[in-house]
Amino acid sequence: MTVEWSNFYQSTHRSNEILSIDILTKKGHTCIPNNDAEPMKKTFFIADVHLDSTFPDREQLILAFLKMIGSENGDLYVLGDLFDFWANNKTVLGANRNVLTLMRELTEHGSRIYILIGNRDLLLNQKILSPFGIVFLGEKATIRLDNKNIFLTHGHLLCTRDIKFQKYKNRVWPLYRFFDKILPGPVENYLAKKFILKSKRVINAQDSSCFRFSQDAVMDCFQQGNDVIICGHSHNRMKERFGDKHFYALPAWDQHKGGYVLHYNGAFSLCDFPAPSLS
Repeated sequence: MTVEWSNFYQSTHRSNEILSIDILTKKGHTCIPNNDAEPMKKTFFIADVHLDSTFPDREQLILAFLKMIGSENGDLYVLGDLFDFWANNKTVLGANRNVLTLMRELTEHGSRIYILIGNRDLLLNQKILSPFGIVFLGEKATIRLDNKNIFLTHGHLLCTRDIKFQKYKNRVWPLYRFFDKILPGPVENYLAKKFILKSKRVINAQDSSCFRFSQDAVMDCFQQGNDVIICGHSHNRMKERFGDKHFYALPAWDQHKGGYVLHYNGAFSLCDFPAPSLS
């Protein structure tokens, strides 16, 4: 079978320059061309920050992390749930402006920032992220580092035992996207808060095995030609090796610490932020 790829050209206006990025898409799967030309550049991966105005310390922690990336001139991939809730209105945008503004500063100084959706910030899109120089990658993406295929996703696609969520996602997510376009911001935010509370109660009531990554789904992903999988969603750090293949699950962030995967000089490492004290 011949694979038909569609090229689309994305541009975001930053000050007086245009950032142009070529992306390949196939059935909702995003592929970023090989960036092996910068082997010494540091690349950071995070997930599940769950920014929420009721936890200001968490915002301060991620701001400190972004400043560290800026000092390293690194690139950043956010693998979903950067925000505990997202809607495309002025209230939500304003509540998260500190983080988004700092991300824009990083992209203006040479860092590249990419975001995928999670199950909390599923309403993110390229239009809302473009003014901040951020590239939207959808629900899953494959990038190239050191001539290896790196598969990125939030993680819910790999939890195939969570049948209730998979059915819910297919049925309800299209409705949320529709209502996001037509509801006034205050009404949407009110309903969203109720949804989040209900979602948390449902999650806490379910068997924890539902949120484990399916080994069949992981192996299927490797068999499709991927060498490394990086995801979040489970909120627990994990590092597994399957022969010459590697799987990383990122931890959730709280008010005091977070975790990230770092790719540098041909190697991946699972790290803490802030780094543990040596004293």
